[in-house]
Amino acid sequence: MEILDEKEDLLVLLYPVFSGNSPRIVNEWIQLQNKVDNTSAVIISVSGGGEISPNTASRVKCKKQLKRKGYNIFYENMLIMPSNCIVRTKEDLAIRLLKVLPEKVNNIINQIMKVNKHIMKPLLIDRFLSLIFILESIGAKRFGRKIKITDSCISCSLCEKNCPTENIKMIDGKPSFGNKCIMCLKCIYSCPKNALKSGVFKSMVFEEGFNLKRIEDKLDKKDLQPVSDLAKGYIWKGVKEYLKDYD
Repeated sequence: MEILDEKEDLLVLLYPVFSGNSPRIVNEWIQLQNKVDNTSAVIISVSGGGEISPNTASRVKCKKQLKRKGYNIFYENMLIMPSNCIVRTKEDLAIRLLKVLPEKVNNIINQIMKVNKHIMKPLLIDRFLSLIFILESIGAKRFGRKIKITDSCISCSLCEKNCPTENIKMIDGKPSFGNKCIMCLKCIYSCPKNALKSGVFKSMVFEEGFNLKRIEDKLDKKDLQPVSDLAKGYIWKGVKEYLKDYD
């Protein structure tokens, strides 16, 4: 993991939400960093559900860690991308999320450049849930160890190259999984032959896969269904609010 140059005057930390928290690899990276003297910092989390429970506390641990390192966090926010586990984002809704992404990012950049302070208050219940969800990191390690390799594996080693925690090693032409999995699902979804299958927590993974490129290829699709028809129920409340000005 890279150690930052102490001369940097702004840290922008962006990561996907995992079980209402920041991924373990992000927390470990922060722990490795040197202390600074009031360097400005920004935290952007990314989720499939938005700023709703249990995601509102997803930046709390990072904020505490960065403050202990001497960082001054003046801005935090959340971006939404199509969900890659448990509940699939409907295609028209996924297309809308990708279409608005450039504008959302530009708005965030403008606020950061203007040094507009934007600190969000997590729900109390989410602070509690985030502590419970830490136990899921144990489940993630087990998930990684139990990934099954089918006969369609061509020993391309793409899974090894793409693993963010270096949890996969090629042994005798086949991937071997260690104890550092964070359940990002990158190895399963990016396998060109669909050769990796979940051995446990199977409901977490979409059987038909997850491919953002396929969604990007449909960005010019016409006559998208209204967000109000697509984002129904509490789990889509955050997405509906996120897209309210883009229907």
